[in-house]
Amino acid sequence: MTMSEVWPLLRPLCRKLALLGWAASAAGMAAGLAVAIASGTRLSPMMSNLQLVSGLCMAVSVGSFVTAAALQPRARSQAQSQTRSRARSQAGVERGSIAPRGRELQLDYTGEFPATVQAFLLGSLAFLAGAVAFACAGLVLQSGPSVQSVAFCQIFLLGAAASGFTFMLFSKVAPRHAER
Repeated sequence: MTMSEVWPLLRPLCRKLALLGWAASAAGMAAGLAVAIASGTRLSPMMSNLQLVSGLCMAVSVGSFVTAAALQPRARSQAQSQTRSRARSQAGVERGSIAPRGRELQLDYTGEFPATVQAFLLGSLAFLAGAVAFACAGLVLQSGPSVQSVAFCQIFLLGAAASGFTFMLFSKVAPRHAER
């Protein structure tokens, strides 16, 4: 399943929020990269402003992705809905209840996501590992974290947030492959 197949499954508002999140992530990464490359040992006022822009872009990106993921309902297939309604009637589930007493929190996670959706999770973990590496490198320095290590941490955290929240959003609508 490709992005072009998953994209139409999202609500229009969620698509717009995801686009805002990706655009804010790209702007934040560009601003953070400019700080990491162009700054010296001290931040000039312009570089301080760019670093502030990068931080604000991170907040906008995370906010828009969280909102999009919260507004997007989980997709269910018709067969899944029919199976659940039959199982509920057989299990004696009361009307208005979602599960038999004592089994309310049992979730069904059989099946796996398409490779495209799983790639976003892997990308998020890779970006997070990069952020941790730059944070550790900054802490090892005698003078403390440098401007560049902080900027690279921002870049990698933005990438991790964009990939992770994209995974979260697409995992709600992507059909799962049942294990055979």
